[in-house]
Amino acid sequence: MLGGYIAYNKSARQYKWLEKDLAKVDREVTPWLVATWHPPWYSTYKAHYREAECMRVAMEDLLYQYGVDVIFNGHVHAYERSNRVYNYSLDPCGPVYITVGNGGSREDIAVTHADDPDECPEPSTTADLDIGGGFCGFNFTSGPGAGSFCWDRQPEYSAYRESSFGHGILEVKNETHALWSWHRNRDYYETAGDILYIVREPDRCLANQ
Repeated sequence: MLGGYIAYNKSARQYKWLEKDLAKVDREVTPWLVATWHPPWYSTYKAHYREAECMRVAMEDLLYQYGVDVIFNGHVHAYERSNRVYNYSLDPCGPVYITVGNGGSREDIAVTHADDPDECPEPSTTADLDIGGGFCGFNFTSGPGAGSFCWDRQPEYSAYRESSFGHGILEVKNETHALWSWHRNRDYYETAGDILYIVREPDRCLANQ
């Protein structure tokens, strides 16, 4: 469990704690690593778009280095699941990011995407300020969004997104397979709006360990 609203750079106590904590994990005993914090790094909705970019810049390498498998976020009142991704590029060893901020809120559901026509927010209007000072919400340098603050279509890393109230269930089956299912509140439990096996490849991805 990490905090997106306290210091997270390499000199911060949170970062140093995380680094030590990850280094102690024996993946033979604890094969799955799941992390969570409030504001998502990978979200394509206009609401809160790229607000946590400074945190991503500071901490993504560390989570990738130690092979974190799944990351859960909230904040955006909608559902979105990524493919395995690292630094905005598809990567078989990157985490799967899941935003489940759609349990219900008086603020209603998020609908608009930043890649919808004429919906890209101005970088200066986002809350993407580094806790220690500075700003990280710069234009993309590669990919479909190169030269812009937003993509011009749903990014390749974004596997599924839907503006419906719902909840999710993560079932760890064994050391390498976990079943994730997301269910709309209006549907029966047997009906999943989004479902997939998340598969770990430790021989391929955990050379660091």
